[in-house]
Amino acid sequence: MSNLYEQMDFILSGGALRSLVEYLTPKVSSALIVSPKDADLEIVDAVGTAPDGLFLKGWAHKLASAFPERTKGKKFEVSCAPVSFAPTEGEWSWAVALCGKHWTFYILLRETPEDMLAELSPIAGLIALWKDFQHIEAMEERLSRMAYMILATKSTLASIFEPMPLEYYASFLTDVLNEIIFPRSLSIFKDDGTALSLIEGEDAPPERKGIYSQEMLPPVPIVTKNDSSPYEVVLPIIETDRLFCVIKWDNTPEKETLDFLELVSSLASRALAINNLKTKSTREKNEVSSGKYAILTLSEALNALKTMKNRLDLLAMSADIFTEVTNVDKCLLVAWDDESGGYAPIDYRKGNIKTPSAPLVLASGKVSSKEETQFFDLVTPEFSGLLNCPWPEMADMKLVFPIWDRGFMDGFIAVPTDYSTLRDGDKLSTLTIIAQFTALILRNFN
Repeated sequence: MSNLYEQMDFILSGGALRSLVEYLTPKVSSALIVSPKDADLEIVDAVGTAPDGLFLKGWAHKLASAFPERTKGKKFEVSCAPVSFAPTEGEWSWAVALCGKHWTFYILLRETPEDMLAELSPIAGLIALWKDFQHIEAMEERLSRMAYMILATKSTLASIFEPMPLEYYASFLTDVLNEIIFPRSLSIFKDDGTALSLIEGEDAPPERKGIYSQEMLPPVPIVTKNDSSPYEVVLPIIETDRLFCVIKWDNTPEKETLDFLELVSSLASRALAINNLKTKSTREKNEVSSGKYAILTLSEALNALKTMKNRLDLLAMSADIFTEVTNVDKCLLVAWDDESGGYAPIDYRKGNIKTPSAPLVLASGKVSSKEETQFFDLVTPEFSGLLNCPWPEMADMKLVFPIWDRGFMDGFIAVPTDYSTLRDGDKLSTLTIIAQFTALILRNFN
């Protein structure tokens, strides 16, 4: 039993091919044992000769055409045929084919092998056992990898649909793929319509041409380099944002890996679409809530302004409302003074505390405008062209809301809030309405 085990272990470890060499050595003057590899024949072993290289270029299809198709149902076959295309006349004029379900070996000879066919049959049987064993081992490895990928996909599903910023999502996807498919490198690029930019990984962005510029792409891996290492696959994730995951390996990726990448691409695309809908829905809800709050604030503000009994109280209440709506701690209120014929600061808030301001009065006349601009952004020189403000408090201000009365500016309220902070909500409209309502009530005290 010990000898039987050692013999089987020898055969299943590749010894079957060695047995073929040992059989041929005393039988023939020279021989080459070759196996098809793409369009060439790879030299596996040699007897009585020293080949110049490792491959016979372009021989695979020529030699295969010299033999009939393998009979279905047989585990292996042995047959011979003359070789009529040898580059040197008389060299390797005969070939013996040892064929199985998933493998083929050829023995190239200079003499006829017909007398050896019967003796080569059991050796072909040993090779069949060895190859079947290899095929089963490879199948078990593939099944094991598939099981691992399925388990990893199951673990990933809980997180892949979580809403997160695009950069975090790219980092999460990179970690998942690196852990499962073990690439040489992996980078994710974003397409903005004109160029690709790197958002995860280390590779330089490719030019936006070829598949990177195509409008419609299926969520399947695209092999872009398969002739030599590094082998490259591009995984498009085209949903809301256009992402391209570029993956490189030292060896050709297997079909199971490509199938897994197709699944990941579909999941990622669907997750990004769902997350985009969630984000849009949340933003719309926030906008609705913000609108309701703005309407409520406006209603309360207008009611408060209607209760004011004199001009100074009205302007002070307007300043209070502006600081509350803009959520700032500074506010400057300037009003026209009929006695001096100019504008003077009458109320300055800092930290919600009224701070007296020196009553510097401008010598210029009252500002008038047919347009009655609702607000001025002090980033532009438009307001300074109408009115020169010498007060130091204006240095911190960014927006001015004028109080118009029939084309003349009775005053203004300045706040240190950026236009960009107010433009996306309803606050800007709320403030302009409050300024207009203040001007309307102010007529009662003029």
